[in-house]
Amino acid sequence: MKKVLILSLLFLFSCTTAPISGRRQLITVSSQEEQTLGLQSFQQIVNQSKVIKGTPAANQVTRVGQNLAKHIDANYAWEFVLIDDKQINAFCLPGGKVAVYSGILSVTQDDDGMAVVMGHEIAHALARHGAERMSQDSLINLGGQLLGLGTGSNAVTAAYGLVSNYGVALPFNRKQESEADYIGLIIMSKSGYDPRKAVGFWQRMSSAGGGKTPQFLSTHPSDSTRIADIQKHMSEAMMYYTASAKK
Repeated sequence: MKKVLILSLLFLFSCTTAPISGRRQLITVSSQEEQTLGLQSFQQIVNQSKVIKGTPAANQVTRVGQNLAKHIDANYAWEFVLIDDKQINAFCLPGGKVAVYSGILSVTQDDDGMAVVMGHEIAHALARHGAERMSQDSLINLGGQLLGLGTGSNAVTAAYGLVSNYGVALPFNRKQESEADYIGLIIMSKSGYDPRKAVGFWQRMSSAGGGKTPQFLSTHPSDSTRIADIQKHMSEAMMYYTASAKK
């Protein structure tokens, strides 16, 4: 019971707010711990990968990344790298460690497209989505332990695990992805990149993705949902984009 009380108090006093979206969050991992883990992971990935330097594409990653960073209120030691890998992917680890895989260049196509994907990945780090998922997992595990102690039934505990995954964890992951789309859209618009290009980027991503998992089984929203949500935010994004052009 003492452990339960300590964990309950920890969750009670661990509320924060996501930037730009203003969504209330529950995060029990410290920002310093999160950034330390991010740096360690980034260094490991870079050391095990072939980093492309000095090419037009590598320069584009650096140029777009640095421009986005200038319009973000975050005390990060930013790093931007292009990795020689055919996978269509990119990521931003806590602390501003950004990597773009060369396989996604056919989808980004230009600076605006690069700003879409980099803005989205940076948004995950700014909103501390990784730490939030870790915190949620801890809370779900705590609930399972309490349920197991209270009922003594393995069947009930197993059912709780399924409900937690499909009813809580997966929908929550999709919410984070949608939030990253929104935050990334605002960041790129403030940085002078055309937010209207985001629709074309995600349409190309949809074509490049092959077979799709049904949305309720996926960690990501469906492509049609994602594009529709982006279009809902377009008028706000265009306001920032127009303002950036006047500076």
